[in-house]
Amino acid sequence: MIFEPNNSTDIISLIPLASAGFVFILGIFVFLSNWRATLNRIFFFYSISITIWFFGTYKMFFACENAETAMFWDRFIYIGVIFIPSISYHFSIAFANLRRQRKFVFLGYLISIVFLFFIKNPLFTDKLFVYKWGCHTIAGPLHNVFLVLFFVGIIALFANIYIKIKQAKEKIEKIQARYAFTALLILSFGALGFLPAYKIAIFPIAYFSGLICAIILAYAILRHHLFEIRVIAAELLTFAIWFVLLIRLFLENNWQNRIIDGMLLVLIIFFGLLLIRSVIKEIEQKDNLEKLTLKLEAANERLKQLDEAKSEFLSIASHQLRTPLTTIKGVTSMLLEEFWGKLNEEQKKHLDQIYQSEERLLKLVEDLLDITRIEAGRMQFNFKPTSLEELIDGQIKELRPMAVKKSLYLHF
Repeated sequence: MIFEPNNSTDIISLIPLASAGFVFILGIFVFLSNWRATLNRIFFFYSISITIWFFGTYKMFFACENAETAMFWDRFIYIGVIFIPSISYHFSIAFANLRRQRKFVFLGYLISIVFLFFIKNPLFTDKLFVYKWGCHTIAGPLHNVFLVLFFVGIIALFANIYIKIKQAKEKIEKIQARYAFTALLILSFGALGFLPAYKIAIFPIAYFSGLICAIILAYAILRHHLFEIRVIAAELLTFAIWFVLLIRLFLENNWQNRIIDGMLLVLIIFFGLLLIRSVIKEIEQKDNLEKLTLKLEAANERLKQLDEAKSEFLSIASHQLRTPLTTIKGVTSMLLEEFWGKLNEEQKKHLDQIYQSEERLLKLVEDLLDITRIEAGRMQFNFKPTSLEELIDGQIKELRPMAVKKSLYLHF
């Protein structure tokens, strides 16, 4: 069967090219957002593998009339595809924080490197299968082994993401895990791209899985920011502008216009990143303020509880103190009145000191009780006109005995 390019196939072939540019830009964006994070670095390498896959697909679509060139680009595709299972598995290990499986990550990359040396070997792929929507090299015995290991890696990464969903305690972690699971489930449909290698003609939809997976994984990596409506709006607007400019760049035939579009794309990428970062920073500040507010509210509530406990303690303590003090005062008063017999002057002097101290303590206890009543809102006030002269006269009468004993003159 002879592959005959037409308008529909030209459009189909441009989709992986635009997708390659979009995924690569997305990978750079995620990497620059936090290049120190392991997940961000893994996603960057994942985006490179997907970009190689998409770009190779684009080149292969235009080379199907030349078997040698088409086979070269198909093998170029496998440079990226071979590493997708190991990178995806590595992503699941880092995402689920499964340290015990890290040794298998090294093994996965080692297997990918081994297969990398065999992509030009006829035992891996040989000859060219041309069909209605494109072409593909025909799978050899080693390709069957790779396919088995590919699905083993896919099953392992699904198991790891499932473990993450079950073990996640925070709501945001569960959301992230579900997004990752969905993304990798979509990626698994990319295996349909292997069907032409076994002479099964199918519409080339496999690369859509890599594009959708990349977008969803980027959402999962960037955590809750993507669940904020303002960030979603900023990112969708920015990505849409990037995508349109990228397609315009590849569709433009005039080199001068293409250079202008390229420069414009670089500027839009730069200012788009600044826009998204500023929105994210604003939301982070808002989140921090909300967290501080919640902490202050909790601290204030705790202070109220402590204040109530203090008032309750003072009330109980005052009541407990007033009873024995009243008893002591009563007994002291009876002793001073010589109810149980005569007292000499020295005894009366000491008993009087005790009586006066009890008076002060009782007054202090009454003041404490008044404070607790005021704080509890139980204090009742009876406001009415009164004579200031009578009020002062009453205080003088109360203090006169003490003044006389101290040989002080008190007059009003």
